[in-house]
Amino acid sequence: MTVLSAKSWGRLALLSALTLTVSCQRKAVCDDVVGSCLALTVSGQGPFDELRTELVLQTGANSVGITSGNIDLPLTLRVVPPADISSMMVSGVTVTGLLAGSSQASGATDANFSWPTGAHIEASVTLKGPSPVDAGVDDMSIIDQGSLPDLAMPDLAGPPPTLRWTQETATGNPRQILYAVWSGGSSQTFAVGESGIILTRSGSNWSGEASPTTSDLHGVGGFAANGTWTVGGTPGAWRRAATWTGDATGLTLQAGETVWSVAAGGSPGELWAGSENGKVWRRAGGTGANGTWTSEQALPGGTRVYGVAYSGGTVFAVGQRGWVGVRRGTTWTNYQYATDFSGVTDSLFGVSAQNADTAVAVGSKGFAVRYSAGSWRPAVKINAAGNEFNGVWTAPSGRSYAVGYNGLIVRLDQNLAATQLQTDVSQTLTAIFGLSETDIYVVGQRVRLPNNESLILHGIP
Repeated sequence: MTVLSAKSWGRLALLSALTLTVSCQRKAVCDDVVGSCLALTVSGQGPFDELRTELVLQTGANSVGITSGNIDLPLTLRVVPPADISSMMVSGVTVTGLLAGSSQASGATDANFSWPTGAHIEASVTLKGPSPVDAGVDDMSIIDQGSLPDLAMPDLAGPPPTLRWTQETATGNPRQILYAVWSGGSSQTFAVGESGIILTRSGSNWSGEASPTTSDLHGVGGFAANGTWTVGGTPGAWRRAATWTGDATGLTLQAGETVWSVAAGGSPGELWAGSENGKVWRRAGGTGANGTWTSEQALPGGTRVYGVAYSGGTVFAVGQRGWVGVRRGTTWTNYQYATDFSGVTDSLFGVSAQNADTAVAVGSKGFAVRYSAGSWRPAVKINAAGNEFNGVWTAPSGRSYAVGYNGLIVRLDQNLAATQLQTDVSQTLTAIFGLSETDIYVVGQRVRLPNNESLILHGIP
C-alpha cells in the first residue's frame, strides 16, 4: 500500500458538554437522547444572528451557550445538560436574542420550571425586548470551561439522504494517489495529488491537465466561477489561468517544505493556506492576476499545519500533535489535545467550518474534535478501531462527512455521533468535498494488482 508522502494519513464517544441543537421536528427532538433532554420552543420577534441560552442553576451559576446564524423564530432547541450537571439542578432557562452583538430581546421559562433527572420534558420561552438578562455581567467569567454549552446551527435539511458511492473514471487510468478535491460547480471540479497530478471533471469523466510541477499537490480550492488554486511544494501555490501558473509572491518555503492545504476566504482572491512551522499564509489580491502572500503564526513553531478552513471571518487551523487554532479579528489563539494526540506522528489532518462559531476536525486514532461556543470541545472517538481519518466536509445542515483509511466514510451528527456509510479495505481515502449532501466527492487511491489506481468516488442518491 502506498505511504502518504510525509503526511501520516487514522478516530466514537459523546461530548461531555451541554448540547443544544435545533429541530424542525419538535415531536422527535429528544427521541434519540438517553437521559435528560429538554425540547425548548423559542418564540417571539426576530430575526437574530445569535441566541444566548443559559441554564440557571440552583447554585447561582449559569451554563451558557451561543447559537449563531440567520435565526428566525419560532424554533425548537434540544437541550442536553453537561455530564457534570444533573437536570434537577436547573431552576430555569433564559434565552437572549442578539443582533450585531447587541441584546434585542429575552425571555425565561416559567417560575414553576422543574426538570427531573433523566426526564424528557418540553418548555417554552417567548423573547421580548429590551432584555434585562445581561445587566452588564460577563456571564463567561463565572463559567467552568468544561461546562460550556455545545451549540449547533439549525438542521433544516430534514433526515440525511441515502447515498450511493460510485467510482468515476479518469482518462488514462492514472495511478497516483489523490490528496485533495474541490468543486465550484459542474464545470469547475478538480482533484490533485502525487507527482503534480491535476484532474478535472467533465460530465462523469475525469481527464488530466498539464501540471506546472512534479511535486506532490496537497490542496485545491477557490471561488465558484471565479478562480481555482492548488498548493504543494516550492514555489507553493499555482493559479489556474490559460495554464496553471505560479502564484506565490511572498510565499517563502524552506528546502523540503510544502503547503498542505488551502481554503477560500471572505472575498474573491483571498486564500488561507497551512504549511510548516505553525504558519498559515494569507493571499491578498484579485482572482485575475497573481496576488501576494503573508504568513501568520497560527500554531506553535515546529508544528505542521495540515488543515485550514474559513467561514464568516473566522479561520481555523489544525495540525501535528493535536494542535488547533482559531483566528478571530487579527488574533490567533490555540489549544492542544495533548492526551489524545500524544504520539509524534499523531495529528489532526482535516478541518471544516460550518460557520464562524462551529467547526469539526478529524485525525489520528479515530478521533474527531469540535469547536463551538468559543472553545474546543473534548475529543470524540468516531471509530472504535482507531481508524485514521484524513478529511472532513460539513454540510449547511450541520452534518459532517469524514473519510479515511480502509475506505471508511462516516456521517457525523452535530454531537459527533458517527454513522458508517461505507468501508472497503482496498481503498485509502484522503479528502472529501461536497456541493451539497446529495453531491459529494471523495478521492484517494485503490490498491489493485498489478498497480494501484487513482480513486474518485461520487456520493449521490
